[in-house]
Amino acid sequence: MLHPLSKSAKFKSGLSLVALLALIAVGSSPNPVLARQSAESTKEVEPTSALADGLKFSYTSEAAKEFSQAVKTGRDYIDKYIRENPDKAGSLALVSDIDETILDNRPFMQEKVATSAKEVEWTGWEDWLNQAKCAPLKPSCELLKYARSKGVAIFLVTGRQEHLHRCTIANLIKHGIAYDGLYMRKDHDKTDASKMKTEYRKGIEAMGYTVIVNIGDQQSDLTGGYALSNEKLPNKMYFIK
Repeated sequence: MLHPLSKSAKFKSGLSLVALLALIAVGSSPNPVLARQSAESTKEVEPTSALADGLKFSYTSEAAKEFSQAVKTGRDYIDKYIRENPDKAGSLALVSDIDETILDNRPFMQEKVATSAKEVEWTGWEDWLNQAKCAPLKPSCELLKYARSKGVAIFLVTGRQEHLHRCTIANLIKHGIAYDGLYMRKDHDKTDASKMKTEYRKGIEAMGYTVIVNIGDQQSDLTGGYALSNEKLPNKMYFIK
């Protein structure tokens, strides 16, 4: 083994130093590609707005296609079930959510986007509903109308609270949306929508109905059972558990 201070050891150390200096020189050479990538990786990114993006998506052809497909699936299931179960006439039901399912609240959402809200801020929500200005979502409203023409009872199950009963009915009447029962959240009840809506469907079945189609824009509208076919409508503006 060479002594650390021997001539050969010094020579080898010198070679390492030269190699190191060469590597440093190469690494310090300007590289426009790497420089650009580095700048891009450190660039400040504007936070995305789930509300704005979801609102924009709701007006796309993709959203319209998803909406129409869910409605068509529900209609096809009604036809199939009635055809295969003629003895069930008079005991069939369709359950539907209201907001973003048969009534459109996008003007309210647009107001929130205008104030730079990143997610839905529900301040002013009840003021908006009390105006009964929601437009009908025609494909799903047509589904309800079609189901009723086939003898299927229509039950609306919504997260709107009971004290909004009058304005909700006014909005439905304004657009000729017929139904056989309206179930709303009890005032001050904070139960998860999925649990609340499941209990209402359970109650509808307890009256002797078979819920053949259940339609809504939230997964919480559809989970929990007590429905044979669940149709999910697109909504990327907000999420309710």
